[in-house]
Amino acid sequence: MRRCFYLNESLSVNEVKKMTGLSHGCTVNAFRALEESGEIGLLEKTGKTVGRKTHRYALNEEFGHFLAIDVRREHNGFSSRSWRMNLKGTETDVRIRSFAEMDDTYLHEEISSMMRAYPDTDMILISTPGICEEGVITNGEIFRMDIGSRIEAEYHIPYVIENDVNVAAIGFSADYPHNADIAVIYQAENGIFGCGILINGRLYNGFSHAAGEVRYLPDMEEKKKMDPSLLLAEMIQSVSAILNPKIIGWASDCVHEEPSVSPSLPARHMPTLIHIHDLNTCRRRGLFSIGIYNISEESKG
Repeated sequence: MRRCFYLNESLSVNEVKKMTGLSHGCTVNAFRALEESGEIGLLEKTGKTVGRKTHRYALNEEFGHFLAIDVRREHNGFSSRSWRMNLKGTETDVRIRSFAEMDDTYLHEEISSMMRAYPDTDMILISTPGICEEGVITNGEIFRMDIGSRIEAEYHIPYVIENDVNVAAIGFSADYPHNADIAVIYQAENGIFGCGILINGRLYNGFSHAAGEVRYLPDMEEKKKMDPSLLLAEMIQSVSAILNPKIIGWASDCVHEEPSVSPSLPARHMPTLIHIHDLNTCRRRGLFSIGIYNISEESKG
């Protein structure tokens, strides 16, 4: 029942009964427990002037808080955006930093600084380049960082560390709630690609969280020499044929006009192509969605 409040602006007892199938008594008791804990509060009483009014309840947006960190690759290094966020997505204390190399020292310092300022943080959310598996971030032989173990040992709170393009795909999908099969393709300035995949409305990670690492497709190093627009078109064709998504969102640091894509499938099977102009916003929205999904499953207090 808790998730109902995390996904809706306000609800009445009858509305929650219909959503959950719970009896009236169970629903009322659950409302009372959530209100006593401070997780929800009475929003308004609506109805006729005379007679019983409908009580509407809403999530207390300050009941929980996230620490979010969005790491992105830049032309000459990396940058990060860190911020505190409540249960409605309101952002405060936004911090921007740049650093030359990806290493765990920087991330540990950033987490430590924010946690000292906000020890009541309920969950840490990190979006970052690389393969993210059980709290460990890797990028081939370039770096390996076990951030999750440090969070567990020092702060004892839940965390989610996810690949940046996967996070962007989740944020992008919020604009298309009725389309369950979506892919997002990102082409970096250095020619490296990433792909976030949603199947049946859920992020697909693969057995080792390496799904979407299209940079490891055959001959990708050689193909970096191709015209970026032609290479992007080829990647769109490949993802269309393999995954058959209904929508492909694409973003590129070096291609600004929609590439000319020759259908790799019969026309009716080709996806709708949507140019994503602001991948940063998609990642921020994705982190919020991940946080809300996970915290609504936690039992706090």
